[in-house]
Formats: sequence, structure tokens, C-alpha cells
Amino acid sequence: MTVGVAVVAAVALAVPLAVHLTGRDGGEQVKAGEPAGPVVMDAALRQAKRTGKDVEATAERSGNTTTWAQPNGRFKLRVSSANVRAKVGGQWKAIDTDLERVKDGFAPKAVNGRVVFSAGGKAVAGAAAGGQRAARGVTRAALTDAATGTEWTDLVRLTVDGHDMTVKWPGALPEPVIAGPRALYENIRPGIDMLLTAQDGGYSHLLIVKDRKAAADPLLSEVNYRLASPDLTFHMDEPSYAVSARDGKGEEVAGSPTPFMWDSSGAITATEGEPAPAVPGSAEHPTLALPGLGGAEGAHTKVATASLGADGALAVKPNREFLDDGGIVYPVFIDPPFKGHKMNWTLLYKPEATSSFYNGQNYNASGVNDARVGYETKTYGTARSVFTFEFGDRLHGATISSAWLRALETHSWSCTPSTFDVYDTPPISSSTTWKNSDNGAFWGNRIAEASEAHGNRSSCPDAWVGVDVKKSAVWGAAKGWSTLTLGLRARDEGAANSWKKFLANGESAPYVDIEFNRPPNEPLQADMQTFPGGTCNTDTPVPTIGKSDLTFQVRATDPDGDLESVFVDIWDRTTGAPVHEKYLAPNSDGVVKVTIPWSSFTHGHTYAWAASAFDTQGATTPAGPPGDARCAFVIDHVAPSSPEVSSTDFPLPGPDGAEWSANRFPGTGEIRFLGNGTKAEEIREYQWSINRTTYDKKATPSQGDAATALVTPESAGPNVVYVRTVDKAGNVSAPVSYTFYVRPGDKLDTPGDVTGDGQPDLLTIIGAGGLYTSPGDKTGDIDAAMPAATNGGRPVPSDYWVDAATGKSALISHSTDWFPGDGITDMIARMPDGKLYVYPGDGNGRFDISRRVEILMPAGSPDTASFTQIVATEDVTGDGMADFAALADGGTTLWVFTGYTGGAFTTATRIGGADWAKRDIVHLRDVSGDGVPDLVFRDDSMPSRGLALRKGKPGPGGGVELGSLGTEAASSGGKDVTYGSTGWGRADAPLVQGIPDVTGDGVPDFRATSTDGYIYLYAGGTAAHGDRKAIDGGGWHTVKAIG
Repeated sequence: MTVGVAVVAAVALAVPLAVHLTGRDGGEQVKAGEPAGPVVMDAALRQAKRTGKDVEATAERSGNTTTWAQPNGRFKLRVSSANVRAKVGGQWKAIDTDLERVKDGFAPKAVNGRVVFSAGGKAVAGAAAGGQRAARGVTRAALTDAATGTEWTDLVRLTVDGHDMTVKWPGALPEPVIAGPRALYENIRPGIDMLLTAQDGGYSHLLIVKDRKAAADPLLSEVNYRLASPDLTFHMDEPSYAVSARDGKGEEVAGSPTPFMWDSSGAITATEGEPAPAVPGSAEHPTLALPGLGGAEGAHTKVATASLGADGALAVKPNREFLDDGGIVYPVFIDPPFKGHKMNWTLLYKPEATSSFYNGQNYNASGVNDARVGYETKTYGTARSVFTFEFGDRLHGATISSAWLRALETHSWSCTPSTFDVYDTPPISSSTTWKNSDNGAFWGNRIAEASEAHGNRSSCPDAWVGVDVKKSAVWGAAKGWSTLTLGLRARDEGAANSWKKFLANGESAPYVDIEFNRPPNEPLQADMQTFPGGTCNTDTPVPTIGKSDLTFQVRATDPDGDLESVFVDIWDRTTGAPVHEKYLAPNSDGVVKVTIPWSSFTHGHTYAWAASAFDTQGATTPAGPPGDARCAFVIDHVAPSSPEVSSTDFPLPGPDGAEWSANRFPGTGEIRFLGNGTKAEEIREYQWSINRTTYDKKATPSQGDAATALVTPESAGPNVVYVRTVDKAGNVSAPVSYTFYVRPGDKLDTPGDVTGDGQPDLLTIIGAGGLYTSPGDKTGDIDAAMPAATNGGRPVPSDYWVDAATGKSALISHSTDWFPGDGITDMIARMPDGKLYVYPGDGNGRFDISRRVEILMPAGSPDTASFTQIVATEDVTGDGMADFAALADGGTTLWVFTGYTGGAFTTATRIGGADWAKRDIVHLRDVSGDGVPDLVFRDDSMPSRGLALRKGKPGPGGGVELGSLGTEAASSGGKDVTYGSTGWGRADAPLVQGIPDVTGDGVPDFRATSTDGYIYLYAGGTAAHGDRKAIDGGGWHTVKAIG
């Protein structure tokens, strides 16, 4: 346990330090001030080419990155391992950790994230009076633990990467003494002070035990804290006592290293000729001037043990032998902090091989954080240091010209150079230690070396050193890494001359300079048009274009603003002959146009076209539009052209699916039809229909060639209007389709509904690995589909739902709201990694994979990797919470999971044994109409009864008694009923899915795919299923999963 837990937001420490700019390989460091206005990348590039100097693209700034355009047409990105600026009030400011009074305590003035220290202000038993105190203010009320009588005070409140956390202290706190970034709580117990130091995005913490009398205080037998968060969970790594705070996905957001203790016998090493770092203090408050605040270097040290309770109770137990040791020099310091995970570094220290020194905490004091490398003869300790650099996604796919790691060396054993190596290592966390990283897997990828000696004498003062790490940056760009993790270790770890220190935090923390060029963006379908013809069409039916000259237009973009040309390729798909193959120079908007005379096209032939973009560095894109399909059209010099379709009420979805209807479902809207090259006087009518190719509605032009149709969508989500032109001679054009997305209604989702229209929808994983939503209408039909996965604004990896190596698909199911209790239906998926997740729905039929939450399973559950089918249901046990069923153990056993609350089930019940090897779940809901949930299943072992109905018995608290569904004998009536006879083998109907009633008789229905390529809707019945109808056709036998 730790006497005060320092919790730091997910950003790097950055206590302002003097910026060292001596020595080579340094260059001018980042200035944190904000210019008059942000400069975007293309503007910076134009200015750099004009002036011949690097120009910062200030619009690209982040807390730890700076981007410059260079005269050579490339960009340079500087990624620091620590933040160098903070955004305050929408403006970038120099980091200022000095504390100021805020409404609920004391907070630093300009940092990343929010940290608030307690204002204190209550009397503390045994505390001495006196000293300059902070002004009084409102103090947050302390909470009393009813079970123990302990009064808990909010010590620190902070935000960690968007997550709120509170660290509580058992008891009252005095008003703190404020000195710059430090808040000193004097005499929290007689002879014991607490010091909190604000850092960028967080804080550090120390307990200062002044003398042996104070060390005997019962407080130090076990120092207790309480960690609390509405959406983070806390976990302890037992070997190191490191604590991690994890989000719903199980990813570490913040971490606390091993609790550490040291005495006052050490001294900080400084470069000869330079004074040792001073610790500011005052006569009134001598604790602030203690040399031991500078860290544990050269001091006697000891690890404190810790434990973590399920309720967030953190107990740190200082080592009593250490406190009682006669050789210990008081005061003694106890340092147990937290630190954010996003940007971080760690010290690996051989003498404390199982201890974590995450971000140097517990070894260094705040503001004196040095990374160490090599062997140190005073303590006989060997050290290594590992740094994380936030790579981000901007460099994914980029060409890397150079990448240099630069670090400020502040100490060496002598002025004789010694070699250290740089390794590309696995990611680090708060539980990374010498012991668990001392292996070839961690240190098996050496990428560079340097031989340096700085920071010992005036003849070799502090200096920046540079190491070429291009190899690692190239890997990161090609493989889509989110971070670079670089480790430093001495070549000869047995030599005293190997000992070095590097400044690890603040404005002079290590950084990587990466020179890069990103390729242009692949031209999007929405940015490729013909006139006449309209937006590029890759679907069927292929539109027709009449006897008219054709203008092809492409709009291309480049993320770096250095687009040079667009290659437009047009060919006759019927014969393969080229029509146009040329590079075109874009205008200032990135647009190119070319007009091809009608005589270049042959009546009855199909034509295709594509476009590629090139930049000034020679980088190019794949031919657009994205995917394998190409823009296509048919030339018809007799029939009218396919019409042009547009609508402001129902706009096209756009390349990212972000455009939705103006009105909510089931609101109507207008869609406009134009001749698209067919003359107005030749048009008799436009024939159209919605979601089916019946063309049973007509629209007659009223102004020129324009006609308007009033359209009522059949479902929320994707809808399709099919339309064709009929001329006065009766010739009919090839039809064209117009897809649009309809916003959901204002009611909560009903069971099975993900689009907000009250109808059960279908989720599918297609053979290529994409997740799609197909809205169901009031008749049960599914007529259109849209991509259902998003990724926080980024592309979804192509192999996300289906493992590319094994072909193993995710299992999916949906029923109701699982997380976070917003009334919107969510999806449950057992992913190819074998884990079970809930994917929160957005109410529009889509699911953001970046927000997924791993579901925690109760003790005794089967391995989720062994699931072969999953079925999310409504409440079947009567406890008011949704339930979940699965075939587990390779599909041989049936389990039901109940007691769901916020990402976890509390009970796992096995209700079916090995006889389930050839069975599949269809329904777990009331089918027979008696108000008690039943089980309908496919029985592949009995051809005479392809589907069986097992009736459930009422449970004691409502719902069903799960045991009654386990065997035929235990069921209501004691016998399974044949629900469907022949044609239900897995070979005939690969996938089945039970759904709520869509046919209007109150009995649940179900869907099944068929080897004939169709998907069918089967009407439910209380004793046997009813008739079926095809609801969509074409390729359903290749679908990987439905749910």
C-alpha cells in the first residue's frame, strides 16, 4: 500500500526544467508558445518551398509532437517521450505546474489532463500548528465507511485519458503549504509529512518520515488508500506489487510501480563544475528543502509490499526492518505513485529485479527523473531504460526517409566514450521489471549503437546524442504500430565506464525526429463522376449513358498537400481496348477533368474507369475507387440514359457513411430524377420502387427533365430506390440504384432492432470479413445492407472479423442493450482471439470497435475460445437482466450465462451435455405461448426431426427453470416436440437465427441460410414452424456468420 497514491493522467511527466541545448545533434527544441493562427500542412509546405526553410505546421501540434514542412517536399515529425505543451482554453501554452486555487482544491495552471489536490483544512489529531498556509476555501466533504468507521477524504481527483479517478486518504488532512507545483501537508501524523507534486497530467507523491519516533506510528504498519473510478478497474501484478488501472477493454490506462522506500544517505551526482540540483525550500517549512526529495540515488533502499482489494482498497506495508535499521539515516521517504500509460518510460534495475520503476518513479524524485544505463560501482547496480514514443496513425503507410533518436546525456562515469545499444523492444507497462524483461524476446532486436561520454567534467559537458533508428520507424509505418518502444542498454554491462544518465522527463526528454512522406489518398467513389452519368457506380445494374460527349472528373487529395497529378484510366470492358490513359494536372482543389467525344464509345459496350493519384515525391495510390470494383457504365445510343438521382432529404451516405436523412424514420422526403443526357421532350416518365425492383411507381417530369417523387422509407438504416427512364417511344433505360441511410426514430430499440425502427435486423459477417447491418422491414424482408463497423473515425482492419491466416470468423449475436444502459441495442461477439466482447451500438445500426468491452465470465465457465455458437437473448430467468447462451467445449455442451451487470456475468449454468455435439440453438424464448421460455434447437443427428421444441417449466422467481431445458425428461411434458422435419441438416441450412415475431402472430420467427444462395424467413408456430419465404438471394451460402 502507499501512503498517498500519485495517479497521473495518460500523458508523460513534464515538470519544466532548464532546456539543455549544448552539444551536437541537438538543434532548437520546441517552443511551447502559440503563434497567431494555426498553419495547416499544405500551407506550411508551400511556405517552406518558397523560403527554403523549415516551417512548422502548427495546426498539427499535440502535447508531445511537432511537425515541420521542409523545402525538399517532405515533413519532419518530432515525437517526444514527454509532453512539451498543454492546451488551455483552446490554446497551446507552455506547461506550468504551479498550483493555483480552484473551486474544489488546488490544480496546476497548464497541464494535460485535470488533477486536483485536496484543499485540506481540517484539524488533524496530533498535528503541530504554524507555518504559511494556503488560503481557506470550500473543502469537499469526507465520506465515512459505515463498515469500518473510517472517514475517507478525497486526496486527489484526476482525469486519466478521459476516465475519472479518485484517490482517497483515510482521515482528515490539514491545509497544504503551496510552493510552486508542490503541496505539503505537514504533520498528517506527528513527525510525518505528505508531499504531492503536480506534474503534467498528474502528480507524484511522497510520505516523509522525519525520525525514528515517527517511524513507530501505527500508520506505518499499513498505509491505506482507496482507489475509485466509475469505469476503470484496478489490478495488481503480484510479483512486483505494481498496480494498473484498466479500461473496459482491459487495456492499461495508468499504472503504479513498485512501492519504494529510501533514506537520506544518498547524494545526486552532477557534472563537474555544475552545482547539484537544488531543492527549493524555506526556513518555515524545512521539509521542502530536504536533499532526500531529490531521489534514491546512492541511498539505502527497500521495496514496500502491497495488496489490493476488490473494492479498490490499496494497502502499502512499509518494511519494518528497514525503518528499524540502525544504519538508516532519517528522514525516510516512501514513494508509491501512479502514471499514465500512453507516453511513458521505465527503469529496469537488476538489484531490484522484481520491482517496477515505471517512469522512474520510486527511484527518482519528481523533477529529477534520470534514465540510467550501465553498471554503477557505488551500488553495484546495473540499469537499463526503455522509452515509449507515441507513433500514432499519421505515419501508417508513410515512406520514412530518416528517423533519429535524440537524448540528453547528463552524466557519464568518465570522459572516455563507452558504447550503448538501442533496441526495438515490446511495449512496456507498469509491471515491466528487470526480471520479466531480461530475455531474448525482449532484447532480441538491436537496431543501432552509439559511443558517447557526456556530463562528467567541463571537458565533456551535458550534450545531446543522436542515434539512427530508421529501421524501427520503417517497421512501425509498415505494420501500423501505435507506438515505438526503444530500449537503451550498455554494450558491456560489467564495466564501470558504461554508467550513463539521460534526462528522461520534461522539455528535454528524449525525442525521435522522423522525416516522412505520406502517399496521396486513394480517390473515393464519391469523388469520381461523369457528366452525364453522375457519381461513379460500381453496383449492378450498371447504368446506361446515351449519345453524348462524356466528361470524367476526379477529385484527389493528399494528406501532406503535395499532390502532383492524377492518372485517369478508361477502357472498353467488352473488348479490353484502352480509351484514355493519361496523367492530368489538378487544379488548386485537386480536381482533374477530361472530356471524351461520344464517337469514342461503341453502342452496346460496357466501359470501366479508374483513377490514381501521385505526389511530388513519386508516391502513388492504388487505383480508385477503393476495393476491387470499378466505375462502370453501358453505352446505349438508342435507349435513354439511366437517370440521375439526387435528394437533400435523403442524401448519399458519403465515403465514410456519415450522411443520413434529414428526418427520422418513418418521415417522408423528396427524391429528384433528371434525364442525365436524355432530352426533356423525349422523356415520358420515370419508373421507380423502393427496396425491390418492381418499378411500380411513376414520376412524370414537370419542369424540363426534372421529376420529384415523395418517398416513404420502409426501415431505418439503408434503403434503396431503383429508378429507370422510359422515353416516349417506349424504350426503357437500364435501371440505376440510389442508396441512402435513414435516421432512426425517437423510440428505444426493441428486441433485435439495431436501427431504431422497431423491427428485428440482421447482422452478418460476409466471406471477405466485413460486418454488415441489413435492416428488417415490417414484413421481415431485408432489402439493403450497410457496413456496420466503425473505428473511432479510422478504417476497420480488413481481417478484424475473420482471421486472415486461419479463416476463423467471429461469432456474433444481438438482442438488447448490454452496455452502457442507454436503451440502444448492442452486439456481443466472440472474436477470433477467443475472447468475448460487447460492442456498444450507436443507434444507427453500427458498432464502434474502439469502444468494445471484454465481458468477464464467472468462475467455472468454459473457455470462451471453445464457443462454437453464441445466442444473446432477452431476460429468460426472470431477474430483469438479459441472458446469454453458448455452445461450448467445441460445441459439445450447452451453457447459459445469467446475472449480467455492466460487462460481467455472475453465474454460469451448464444445462446440456455431450449430446449437443450435433445441435444448434435456434430459440431461447417463449415459443409455445404459455409465457415460459422454451428451447428450439436443430438436431442434426435425427433427420426425422430436423428441429425440436423443448418446453420449459416456470422458474421460482419467474422466467424459466433452466434445468428443465437441459434434458428431454426434465422438460415440461417430458418429451421434445418435432418442430420441423426434413431439410434441416447443417449441410442444407448452414446458419440459423431465432428472432422476435415479425409476421404479426405473436410467435417468434427465425431465419436460415440455404445452400441455394438464399436466406429464408420461417414463420414461427406454437408447435411447428410455418411457411417460409425468400427474403434475399445471392451468395448467402458464403456468409461466415449471422447474428
